[in-house]
Amino acid sequence: MQRRAAAAYFAFFLVISVAAYAYIGVAESQRPAVSLDADAELTNESTFTVDGTEYTATNIHMSGGGGGGHGGGGGSMAADLSWTNESSRYTATLEHNATTTYQNETYRVYTDGNESTVTLEEQFNVSALLAADSSVQNTLATQNGTQYVVYRSNNTQAPLSEWLPEPETVTFTTGDTYPHATDSGTQETTISAVTDSGATLEWFAPRENTIELSEGGNVTLSEQQFFTHFPDHSTVEIVPIQQYSQYQATLDQQDYFHERKNGIWGVSILSGIAAVLMLGMAYLPVRG
Repeated sequence: MQRRAAAAYFAFFLVISVAAYAYIGVAESQRPAVSLDADAELTNESTFTVDGTEYTATNIHMSGGGGGGHGGGGGSMAADLSWTNESSRYTATLEHNATTTYQNETYRVYTDGNESTVTLEEQFNVSALLAADSSVQNTLATQNGTQYVVYRSNNTQAPLSEWLPEPETVTFTTGDTYPHATDSGTQETTISAVTDSGATLEWFAPRENTIELSEGGNVTLSEQQFFTHFPDHSTVEIVPIQQYSQYQATLDQQDYFHERKNGIWGVSILSGIAAVLMLGMAYLPVRG
């Protein structure tokens, strides 16, 4: 009698487990899908244009970490989007009392905020000038904090400031063009502002820009708002922001679907375990 009852329960739970498992396969075809009217569907190295600016997608990949992005399964999808700003603003600062290179020579910078002027004063390589003048020694003498040049003929001395030639000075004002020395060469800049602590230089030139795209992330391109969606592991869609509410509603439906699907998985697994237990109980020894 015990074995017959256990066999009946085994069959009952087995039927429930198999039915639940079969239903999972049928339900999978009803999974809500994100369907959007994208302005661009991009793969690696493909491009699209917004208001005359060309954008290039690269490095489409699955990033690390959890999160289960809706566009690509476990983890989250990401990509790089790059473009060139043909007229990007650059700035540099000439600090007051610092040295700078002007026309391949070294000058000291003096700024005056009241007059809005920048004055460059030539700086001398004293060691090189001493070595080039055979009438003086190659080293300076210092007395009471003042440096002196020592003449070879009679060891007489003259203050270094009197021996040096008159330094060249150059003055600029706000709005003037200034040749700024950079690592890549001389850049024509404009003096845009002057204070007592320094002067601001500005110029406009191309600049490469790159941003990272993420699933559902907002992005502004040429002052237009978009968001991004990854329908698979090799494609990223650029979608107008007006469709975001539709996108979010679909994600909510997917979450609800996954919740119900996980519940059915639980029924299938627990029923299968119960069936195995019933089968095992059928073969337990009977007392007496």
